[in-house]
Amino acid sequence: MNIQEYKILINNYTRDKMMIEGYKKITLEEIASNLSISKKSIYRVFPSKKELAGSIFINELTNAYNGIILLMQEKSSMIEKVEKLSEMIGNYIRLFNEQSLNNLKREYPELWKEIILFRKERVLPLINNLLNHSKKHDIIIDYSNELIIKLFSSALTISTERSYLMQNSYDYKSVFNSIFEILLNGIFTKKGKKLLAINKRMKNENN
Repeated sequence: MNIQEYKILINNYTRDKMMIEGYKKITLEEIASNLSISKKSIYRVFPSKKELAGSIFINELTNAYNGIILLMQEKSSMIEKVEKLSEMIGNYIRLFNEQSLNNLKREYPELWKEIILFRKERVLPLINNLLNHSKKHDIIIDYSNELIIKLFSSALTISTERSYLMQNSYDYKSVFNSIFEILLNGIFTKKGKKLLAINKRMKNENN
């Protein structure tokens, strides 16, 4: 194989593993063993483990960014865009959840800073834009965008916790979908929401 073929092989294997398990310390021995190639072949393509990790993180972050841009440009309804955004988050949450990024921060702090800056300056403004459009179209309630993003990010990380999934015999997708549904719709039925509204009104009257 030539260098480009090795690069595709190594990159695809490592990316798929990281997308399933999140970021952990990359072991070149494991990559070489599973791909039946030598460590020397890996170093021919990626001079360091940092470069390999950076290639995957930056490429996937760029793919997510481009995906959100295309989503914003679609002529679909706002509710369809919100649903598609949830699917995108589901695809990337294991790689970009807080645990995965904290692992990266400990091993490669400079790469972590680059990713955080990319997310802050390029990805989050697009999500803010989508949230603002959703508010404008009366799809979501006008809560703080920052609070919404932090709440979703923290809650959805649960779906990537391996110990929780194994202890409860859940699969990642079903947990992610359930959490997203709860965050979007709440846990109250129509009756529950009606009783909550009555309770709030009574409290306001007492105050």
